[in-house]
Amino acid sequence: MINTNSIRYLEAVGRFGSISQAAKHLYISQPYLSKFIKEVESELGVTLINRESNPITLTYAGERYLDYMNQIKYTYKEMKQELQNISALKKGRLVIGVNPILAAHTLYDILPEFIKAYPGIELKLIEEPAHRIEQLLIDNKIDIALTILPFYQGTFKYDVLYSEGIYLAIPSDHPILSSQQRMEKSIQDIHDDLKNERFILLKPNMALRHLTDQILENYGITPQVAMETMSVDNALRLVNEGLGITYVPESVKNSMPQFKGQYIKLDSSIYANFVVLAYKYDKDKHLSKSAYAFLEMTRSIYNK
Repeated sequence: MINTNSIRYLEAVGRFGSISQAAKHLYISQPYLSKFIKEVESELGVTLINRESNPITLTYAGERYLDYMNQIKYTYKEMKQELQNISALKKGRLVIGVNPILAAHTLYDILPEFIKAYPGIELKLIEEPAHRIEQLLIDNKIDIALTILPFYQGTFKYDVLYSEGIYLAIPSDHPILSSQQRMEKSIQDIHDDLKNERFILLKPNMALRHLTDQILENYGITPQVAMETMSVDNALRLVNEGLGITYVPESVKNSMPQFKGQYIKLDSSIYANFVVLAYKYDKDKHLSKSAYAFLEMTRSIYNK
């Protein structure tokens, strides 16, 4: 806290033109006021009052000192109010890292409610693949992350919001869909029929791509990659145009009613996305109030 006595004291001296009259007005002793002003002058290395004049006046340095101290007083008041607003979550900033797949779906189940509850919190979204999200958490570049397990680079605290199944998405004109034996085939049989097919996959290092690579390897498929994309929505649209086959999580499947092909669900006990809200937490770094509020609201939405 700044000491504003020097403002009141010097203003009184300038107003009354006398240290004794100023001291009387301030309800302090004349020796105390004289000592106080001399200590400030000694600290600054300048003379603040003209003691030889009658009445006493402020020097130019004294006038400038008052100007600066009043600016400091105003800035301090503003700072105190802003910090109180931050503490009360009326103001602040929250940087959220989000996996691109979740940015288009899950995140927007949360954001409207959070913005409505905390309109003064500035939100910054950083959309990056899962491996980049991890690094941003490690580097303290984001406060909290909406992403997909597993983690590869660090250890974080996280809340699992939900798990979702993975679906094989096949174009509507694919021969496998016209087979009379389609409903009798196992997932393994279906994949055996797809070994020479073209696949549309996400870019390497994306969380769903890691899972997709695992699925293909487990079913003995070396895919012919027709295209790689950053967007699973784009991948599904390309499948809809008959350009290949892909894998999508349930949230994407449910958001694309215009898809004309067919989905085949994989065994969710083996293949699933685990969507989490993750954060870095240790003795030297705790969640900000805005990040904690986001975490609590997200928990309430997904634990209803």
